Amino acid sequence: MKLNYLNKILLFSSIILVYSCQSDYTKLVKKELASGVKNDSVFYNLKFGQTKSHFFETCWELNKKRILTHGPNNSYVQSFLYPKDSTNTTETMRMLFYAKFNSKDIIKAIDVKFSYVAWAPWNKELQSDKLLPKIQDTLMKWYPGNDFMKVKDVLVKVDGNRQIQLSIESEVEVSVLIEDLSYKYNNLNK
Repeated sequence: MKLNYLNKILLFSSIILVYSCQSDYTKLVKKELASGVKNDSVFYNLKFGQTKSHFFETCWELNKKRILTHGPNNSYVQSFLYPKDSTNTTETMRMLFYAKFNSKDIIKAIDVKFSYVAWAPWNKELQSDKLLPKIQDTLMKWYPGNDFMKVKDVLVKVDGNRQIQLSIESEVEVSVLIEDLSYKYNNLNK
């Protein structure tokens, strides 16, 4: 009888120890994926799960409407975010993005780069460290829900299956990765 009781205490203690060793990030990912909430919309009518051809068709249609254009070296799609105060054009931001596809050409993530159009090495107010909080605020407006949390040198936001990573890439650019965690962790809660 004592052995059975002792085994239960050891098992319970082990479960608590394993759970408490998980990071806040891991706990959040498990909780959000377990919620069953699907956040598949990204922006410009692009969604996780769409095909590569749909990505190109959407970008082409928005290009014809002059909403999007090709980015530098044709490696990204480009758009611009204008400040609410239209007289302060130095704060116009360039947004470059491109989808990441799985082996079946299905969108699983969107890689995004933000920078100020008027960036110059001597203009400290337009450096990426000043841009990052503005991008963080913008992303919170676009994707309400959980706040960003710091994980190493990256800010991370998880809402349902959608994860957003935000970091400084260089003096010029802030990098954002918006990804579908259900592709990444499809066996996490099983």
